[in-house]
Amino acid sequence: MSTQDEYALRKAQLVAQCDLDRLRIQFALHELRITVSAPIATEPTAWAAPVAATLISFALPALGVQRVTGMVQILSFALKGYQALQNWRRLQLHKPFG
Repeated sequence: MSTQDEYALRKAQLVAQCDLDRLRIQFALHELRITVSAPIATEPTAWAAPVAATLISFALPALGVQRVTGMVQILSFALKGYQALQNWRRLQLHKPFG
């Protein structure tokens, strides 16, 4: 084999490996999206909205708008993380291929 043939073969191998890696990353991202975005089956509660509104109405004057906004954002992020963890656990229990 000549040097050009070896380079062409090596290039083809690298391109194939790159394509395989790209497909693996796409599959992993797809699985991550499914895990994070899958809804948790919870029943709505009638008391949650009024309690949240009452807590915010007390917190706004006491802490200020910026602090309450920051806390709400942190809590929202924490709840999304909890949702993702619960979805991941549920998917691990129901994997068809173990």
